[in-house]
Amino acid sequence: MDLLLKLPPSELDDIAYSLPFSYIGDGESCEGVFSVAGEHIYIFVDGELEEKYDIKQFESFECRRQIGSSMAQGILKNGDAVCFCGFTQEYFVRYGEVMKLLEHYIRTGEMITDTGADEPTCPTCGLPLDGAAECVFCKSKGSTLLRLIKRIGPYRKYFIIAVICTILSQLVWVFMPYLDRIIIDDYVTPHLEEWGGFIAIVIGIVTMLLLAGVFEYLNMKNSFKTALNIGRDLRQEVFDKSQQLSLGSLSKRTAGELINRVSGDAAKLEEFITANGKDAIVKILSLMIISVLLFVMDWRLALMTIVPIPFVFLIVKRLFNTMAIRYTAVWKRSKTHSETLHDILNGIRVVKSFGSEAREISHYENCSLSWAKACVRAEIMWYLTIPFSEFVLTIGNFLVLYFGGSMIIDREMSLGELIQFTTYVAMLYEPIRWMIHIPRTLADTSVSAGKVFEILDEQSDVRDSEDSVDLDIKGDIEFDDVYFGYKAYIPVLKGITCKINKGEMIGIVGHSGVGKSTMINLILRLYDCSQGEIRIDGVPIKKISQHSLRSQVGVVLQETFLFDGSVLDNISYAKPGAPFEEVVKAAKIANAHDFIVKLPDGYNTRVGNKGFQLSGGERQRIAIARALLHDPKIIILDEATASLDTQTEKKIQQALARLTEGRTTIAIAHRLSTLSNADRLIVLDKGKLAEIGTHTELMKQGGVYYRLVMAQRQTTKMKKVLPQPAEA
Repeated sequence: MDLLLKLPPSELDDIAYSLPFSYIGDGESCEGVFSVAGEHIYIFVDGELEEKYDIKQFESFECRRQIGSSMAQGILKNGDAVCFCGFTQEYFVRYGEVMKLLEHYIRTGEMITDTGADEPTCPTCGLPLDGAAECVFCKSKGSTLLRLIKRIGPYRKYFIIAVICTILSQLVWVFMPYLDRIIIDDYVTPHLEEWGGFIAIVIGIVTMLLLAGVFEYLNMKNSFKTALNIGRDLRQEVFDKSQQLSLGSLSKRTAGELINRVSGDAAKLEEFITANGKDAIVKILSLMIISVLLFVMDWRLALMTIVPIPFVFLIVKRLFNTMAIRYTAVWKRSKTHSETLHDILNGIRVVKSFGSEAREISHYENCSLSWAKACVRAEIMWYLTIPFSEFVLTIGNFLVLYFGGSMIIDREMSLGELIQFTTYVAMLYEPIRWMIHIPRTLADTSVSAGKVFEILDEQSDVRDSEDSVDLDIKGDIEFDDVYFGYKAYIPVLKGITCKINKGEMIGIVGHSGVGKSTMINLILRLYDCSQGEIRIDGVPIKKISQHSLRSQVGVVLQETFLFDGSVLDNISYAKPGAPFEEVVKAAKIANAHDFIVKLPDGYNTRVGNKGFQLSGGERQRIAIARALLHDPKIIILDEATASLDTQTEKKIQQALARLTEGRTTIAIAHRLSTLSNADRLIVLDKGKLAEIGTHTELMKQGGVYYRLVMAQRQTTKMKKVLPQPAEA
């Protein structure tokens, strides 16, 4: 989001934000600029500085929407409000963002200027990045190629053999025109009299062709070994890195996009490394050797041969940027295609439930057509250029044939020598043609490389510190003035301070979107708090290794996910290799054993994609059994009993009561009655800790929790008085 829409009329140092406004005071129209620079806010009206404020004298900032216009204001520490300016509604979102950024500055002293722009641009040329990690115009065109070639290192043995075999094969073909020249000049042009020499040359040609075949076989064999290993490594590295990235990083990308990077993009790089990595060496070497041979044979004809080459390279240079843009568009359409296909297939039950098959078929057809059109546009651009390049190269051939023919007539050159020379010219133009194709190949590959390297180079915002420890967790959890926002300057949680004691059963309640699940995510360290500190057993959570932390926390999330395997596989996922008796014990505690043994294959029954062969309550109980088998020190239940009927829920609550004895338990539940027996309740309101205490204490206070309970009871009464459907 651009927060520098209009610069102030006078020069200021370190301008962070600057936006226009249209009204001042009691609604008087003007032409104004609201600017933030250094530690001050500047208000310019009709080209003159009207007011200057010290940011630190304010306690908070806000935008107020009015009829037809809006206003930005600050609240001083003494409680007085200061109206900065009024503006039209088109600027409301930008002013709202600036007000949140200013509040973040007051709280932390950090002035954020990079707000995670929705339309990122290249810092060098200012053009949109259009989804790419780097600008296709400004990034080094050789850096991508070099970085890919370096990945050959672990498999250089296979690669070197492939290169040597290719060079030997090329040398065979370089020697062949010389034999052709001997046949033409010594045996075809004059009358053939000596058959022995002719037969010897023919045998030599056949032998060399066989040798070329052997070299090609060894080349292809070792090239494929190199390709398969590098492709496997790339896919594995991208997948491994996707597992290491934080939830915040992964949430920026769809599953379809990640699948596209692991499979499609890695496959393109594999192909590029195999073919072009080797060819770059061989073609350049061939170009040098054949150029020398041409100048040795006749320097005048050689000069005529290379006349068109600079023009071809000029075309290549000019073509790269255009092709890069076209192939970036192809990648984006490909990504959209993968995302659409992934979403439709994953949501096939919803599609069929609403009878939307025809609509989704049309949706997919449009995505596929858009991808195809982008590919066609890229290829058409390429193939419109190729004929011109070929024509330029053909000029060199015509010059050689014309002047070479004249030299034969003047007896300065034999027919065999001319044929040998023209054959070498064709061989010289082959690597040139390969270089012409490089813009197309490199443009296509560099887009995929950028997407793969973007994942590999990304630093997770949640990572272990160098002095991280493996802690034997007891269960004390402490929040100390914790702030967190998915954007640091827009906090979801604000100043949370509380302590959860070992063995306590804690319920977290509040309206939807108030930050209940966010608190759980912070305890699991799926995100790091932007301010403040969370401690477990007195140790800052950032100093506990992630594996040590999560291996001692059991979780049953609101959205139950089961893998496409057996019931046994899904329960034992929490403890691979667990004895069957332990799995059964966990299932019994979770009241899952009875329905599992009634399944067709018992514990070996496959649950299907995401467990769709089971009911919602059955899936939830398997997820609870999985958490129980984990034998955690801290248990987190996020709407863990939401999918269960009342009778089953009571059984689960009894089982959980036995399990949670001596363990710290944190629970979120939609039905507040299920948390009434908790040791304490944490009540969140607007991101802040509003109340904390037992159910009885909070009901007596008559505050936020009381109102939530009363609202839920009223809803329950309304459901009871609603007319029930008649029985059939």
